[in-house]
Amino acid sequence: MNNNQPLTAQSSTTARADLLLEIEQTPAEYLPDLLQFVRLFRQSVTLKQTSLNQWENAINEINCSDAVKQQDRKTNIKKLFELWNELDEEQEQQETLEIIESMKGISI
Repeated sequence: MNNNQPLTAQSSTTARADLLLEIEQTPAEYLPDLLQFVRLFRQSVTLKQTSLNQWENAINEINCSDAVKQQDRKTNIKKLFELWNELDEEQEQQETLEIIESMKGISI
């Protein structure tokens, strides 16, 4: 089966049949490990998609929010940096600033 093909109803059925055939051919003593692997795979794919959706929602919120929300966000960020300035040592501040500046699309 080609992994680069889009998943359609037909290919989904074929993939399911192929997977079941592979499971049937797996020796019984390896089935608990295979089950654990499949569960971990499903959880990681689900978690990844959830994280991507949350990231997209956050970006949309930032880019599409009204002027009041944008101003509130700027005020909150300013407060955060003021607190950061009061609590952290200069070396920690510099390290954090370098991390922030290294992030794509972020500027201070």
